[in-house]
Amino acid sequence: MKLIYKFLTIWILLTSIFLLSFSSETFASSDISIDSEAAILIDADFGKILYEKDAKKRMYPASTTKVMTAILTVENCNLQDNVTVSYWSIHSVPPTYTMGYITEGQILTVEELLNITMISSANDAAYVLAEYISNLDNPDYLKDSSEEAKQSFDNSIAEFSEMMNKKAKEIGCLDTNFVNPNGIHNENHYSTAYDLALIGKYAYSNSIIKNISSKATYDLPKNVVNDHTNYRSTVALLRADSNYYYEYANGMKTGYTDPAGYCMITTAKKDDMNLLAVVLKGRILEDGTRTRENDCIKLFNYGFENYTSTSLIQEGDIAKTINVINGTDESDSLDLLCTNTLDCIVDTGEVIDITPVINLTNVIAPIAKGEVVGTITYTIDEIEYSSDLIASHDVYSSDAKSLIILLSIIFIILLVVVLFLSIPKKHKNSGS
Repeated sequence: MKLIYKFLTIWILLTSIFLLSFSSETFASSDISIDSEAAILIDADFGKILYEKDAKKRMYPASTTKVMTAILTVENCNLQDNVTVSYWSIHSVPPTYTMGYITEGQILTVEELLNITMISSANDAAYVLAEYISNLDNPDYLKDSSEEAKQSFDNSIAEFSEMMNKKAKEIGCLDTNFVNPNGIHNENHYSTAYDLALIGKYAYSNSIIKNISSKATYDLPKNVVNDHTNYRSTVALLRADSNYYYEYANGMKTGYTDPAGYCMITTAKKDDMNLLAVVLKGRILEDGTRTRENDCIKLFNYGFENYTSTSLIQEGDIAKTINVINGTDESDSLDLLCTNTLDCIVDTGEVIDITPVINLTNVIAPIAKGEVVGTITYTIDEIEYSSDLIASHDVYSSDAKSLIILLSIIFIILLVVVLFLSIPKKHKNSGS
């Protein structure tokens, strides 16, 4: 008996050690060490936060600011519009800040300026776009070197900054204030990793910005006369010749100033997962390594290793079958089809079993095939994944059913009137 007791004791002890060891290894495998002062990793499609470090701490965004400038550009301009470079858009950039080598009086398209701004982080090109957008209703704004033109330029930048801040609030930013379109340092120009993730996610959903920010290089068209015609992306993760090249990276924007340190908003796609990382105030280590790039790679690897994309419903799937009021017997049974594939990111191995909410907006015939008749919404971790629902076929109205419904409505109205008239009226006693 004692021998059995000793054996069980040893077995329990060894099992406990094994389980503790396994748990420790599992925790370590999902742990992540980020050197940058603030960081966040999110699902780029729906915004689920997968990792954060001081994500709501107020920081200087440097040139990641230009992502907001790109948003306002694509939402307010025709890409083929011609823009004349003004004197002050070039001469307002402080020494040491990155330039696009454009010249006063040069005419470039909005698309060319946007490429130069996003790919090479040109501060002058960002100023040109901001000044142009602020004067869309005043195409003859001053572009010379006069003091009057300088005042006009300053007013334009202030107006554009107001547009940036308004857009930031619309996107959902909580603690962001822009005073210029390029991130040139200013004590009142700030944001957070969380807010920049929202801005980056919004930009990522725009195909124009997504395409431009994914380029490793950009060449001005041959008909454009410029001292500098070839631009290289500052996002080293995109460039195959870089020590920081990351095969899944597909955009977005870097930034640097002495007060801000090394910053970046960047995106990556692997299989069906789209991730977005923000790091703020990275640094250079003694061996010359930039923590900004290494931190983004760590974040992406962490996301791809610990999370997976799962489908909630596919485009074209039947979400629900209903009987349409007043439909003919042959057509009143209607399948509601989902218009979008809804994917969400979950912990690897997690199984999603959730009942969606279906809201119907039209259940009375006639209904045309493809007509939107409602929505389907899944809520997971307080994030909503929604899609429209459309009719699978035409539903024709039944004249007989229409007559019955009409008569029923008339009957109900008449019944209410009769009941109302049948209520005895109280007579007031008159005083003497």
